[in-house]
Amino acid sequence: MPSNASLLIRDVRPTDFDDIVETWFSFFPEAEADPSFGLSLYRERPTMEEERKWFTGALQDIENGNLVKIVAEVDGRVVGWCDVRRVAPRTHNDHRGTLGICLRRGFRGRGIGKALVAAAIAKSRGKFESLELTVLTNNETAVRLYRQYGFRSYGRRPSAIKRCGRYFDERLMFLDL
Repeated sequence: MPSNASLLIRDVRPTDFDDIVETWFSFFPEAEADPSFGLSLYRERPTMEEERKWFTGALQDIENGNLVKIVAEVDGRVVGWCDVRRVAPRTHNDHRGTLGICLRRGFRGRGIGKALVAAAIAKSRGKFESLELTVLTNNETAVRLYRQYGFRSYGRRPSAIKRCGRYFDERLMFLDL
């Protein structure tokens, strides 16, 4: 990211749909080129219709208090996001949120992920009592980031991801809010 680029960390807006889908779709070839890529994706890229349905549902979940979604905007375009989704609304698990983050190639390693996680945690306080996440065990950069915010490891899920015929373990982490 050039030093003169403007970064804005903010809540998602309905007008972010195109940028979010473009960024999401960029992860599929990246995962194919590098099977250890840190995101769990669908086996095939979703259709635009499926993405519209997903986005509409996400906006509804935000309105219902079941989703926090923070985006990183650089020079007017969304390049990544961090969200916290309620584990199981209206159940005895609804005090827990699952954190996920993704950032477009070219914008990683510049502090944007750190800003996204900080904003998502701050916005989650009072909505959730604890946050949890999974991260590939080989993604030490992400593990260090999560530890900076107080996430602790509590287990390992062997062979959790299978991509391109290879298996990858996940580390399970949590944070009490």
